[in-house]
Amino acid sequence: MSEIICFEGKVFLVFLLHGAFLLLCSDFLRSWRIAVPHGVWWIGAEDVCFWFAAGIWTFVLIFVYQDGILRLYMAAAMALGMGVYRRTLSPWVVRGVSGVLLLILRLLGCIKHVISRLFLKIDIIRQKAIAKLVEKE
Repeated sequence: MSEIICFEGKVFLVFLLHGAFLLLCSDFLRSWRIAVPHGVWWIGAEDVCFWFAAGIWTFVLIFVYQDGILRLYMAAAMALGMGVYRRTLSPWVVRGVSGVLLLILRLLGCIKHVISRLFLKIDIIRQKAIAKLVEKE
């Protein structure tokens, strides 16, 4: 095969993976929103930042591989990568990551509860010690 065709095939695979990876990152963002409820403005700000960074990253890839010239097969590869990822792995990734995040948040809540109870006990002991000192005087 021609060297140019081999290079174009590699570029196609890079953009196929790029599209899938963009949606993987988007699924992590979705999982975060499931685990931690967000307001409309916060979701909008997250989306703008994410897609701005994704656009810059896509532009850099286009610039590196094709000197800034967007080719139709690169856009098709990204769309294909996104579609295949969305139909195959996306539901499992969202469920799994959001489940792990919810578990971590619950554990942090339990740790916070234990620590606050510990400080409450320490405060009660401190207050009793101060009361005894005041009685002795």
